[in-house]
Amino acid sequence: MNRTAATSFSFRPWVRRAGLSIVTVAVFATAAIVTMLTVSPAARFGWMSERVVWVYLGVLWLGGLRVFLATFVAIAEADDERLVVRPLHQLGRRAIPWSRIRGTEQSGDRLIIYYDTPRGMRFVALNLNLVKGRREFLALLDGRLLARGFAERTVERSRYLSRSGAER
Repeated sequence: MNRTAATSFSFRPWVRRAGLSIVTVAVFATAAIVTMLTVSPAARFGWMSERVVWVYLGVLWLGGLRVFLATFVAIAEADDERLVVRPLHQLGRRAIPWSRIRGTEQSGDRLIIYYDTPRGMRFVALNLNLVKGRREFLALLDGRLLARGFAERTVERSRYLSRSGAER
């Protein structure tokens, strides 16, 4: 990515705190259960030894760490060639060349970006509440797409940007 022309949008600060609070709950729950299993031999035959409890703790650990660690990189970056988004609900990032974007759909706090791939059209959803500089991000996205010939259309409470019919 061309770093000189790149614009970066980070996560809002509360997202990192939310991830840290999930990890904190996982730490205390794990410590409490391990302590009880160590101190009381009878606890080994109760609910604390059930597999579902440990699966739940594992999900807490993984989810909390995923959210916390993901906030150390930008949620979205844009340069002259592409848009890079890193939604929390997906493990990887999506680097989408501007020329491959087919359209966007914005409804409330949700933004969906539709784009072409060699395997067909795909989409990526982004929670706009997580973006620090949400208005600036949307203005940059709108500016780039409108300059490429995209047309804006509003249907009820949803806003769409799509290529005009002649350019498809």
